[in-house]
Amino acid sequence: MQLDAPYRIVTGHDTANFVQMTMDVYIQAYPKFMTYEALTDPTASALCARYPEYQFGLVDATTGCMVAQGSCLPLAWEGSFAELPDAGCDWALAQGFADHAHHRTPTVLCAVSMAIIPAYRGRSLSQYLIEYSKTMARSYKLRSLILAARPSLKHLYPLIPLERYLTWHNDQGAPFDPWLRVNVQHGGQIVGICAQSMTISDTIARWEARTGMRFPDTGAYVIPEGLVPVNIDYAQNCGTYVEPNVWLYYDLH
Repeated sequence: MQLDAPYRIVTGHDTANFVQMTMDVYIQAYPKFMTYEALTDPTASALCARYPEYQFGLVDATTGCMVAQGSCLPLAWEGSFAELPDAGCDWALAQGFADHAHHRTPTVLCAVSMAIIPAYRGRSLSQYLIEYSKTMARSYKLRSLILAARPSLKHLYPLIPLERYLTWHNDQGAPFDPWLRVNVQHGGQIVGICAQSMTISDTIARWEARTGMRFPDTGAYVIPEGLVPVNIDYAQNCGTYVEPNVWLYYDLH
C-alpha cells in the first residue's frame, strides 16, 4: 500500500516499543472512561504477544511519533455476517484467543480498534488504516475484514437509539456518521448493530473517577463521549455501561 509522505506503517512484529506507542495513541484517541485502566489492562500486551503481525501503527516520520493505530486479530467465522454476535468487540477478543488456543483455522480478520489522535484528525488518515487492514487480510489469505465500528458522532446524540441514528444521511445520501461514511466509501457494508459490543462495570466511585462527574442517585446518566448513558445502581454499588457498535464487513474476494 502506497503512503503519502511523511507517514510510514510499523507493526508489533518489527517495533521494540510498540505496545507503549500504541497505548499512547489509544489514551489520546478514546474517551477517558474507556481508557481509565488502559495502562494496567493486559489486552494490548496480550494481542501483541499473540498476534504481533496484526497490530500496526501509523508513524509521522518527521516526529517519530505514532499518530494512529490499528489492532486486529484473525477469527474462525463460518456464519453469515448478518449473524455476527451481539457482543461485538468483547466477543471478537475472546474468540480470537480461543481460536488460537484450539488451533482453529481463521477465515476473517477482525479490527477491534482503529484510532487517530485528535491533532491528526481531518487529514484523511483513516483511509490508511482501512486499506492497510484490507491488504493485511489479503496477505494472510483471509476472505473478509470485519469490524465493530464505534460511530464517531454518536456521542453527541446519546439518547437517540443507534437504530435510528443509522437511518440518518447527509445531503449526498451517504451515512451521516463520518466513520461509518468513510468505511462505506472504501467498500465496507453495514450489516447490523452489535448492541453489547463493549461492557464496562465498575463501582460508583470509580465511575465518578472515570467521568469526572458525581452520580448522586440511582439512574441513567449521560457521560462525556459516551454513546449511551451509564446506568448507576446504588443498591449494588455499581455502574454499567453497555456500548452499541455497528458491524461492517469488507468482502475481499
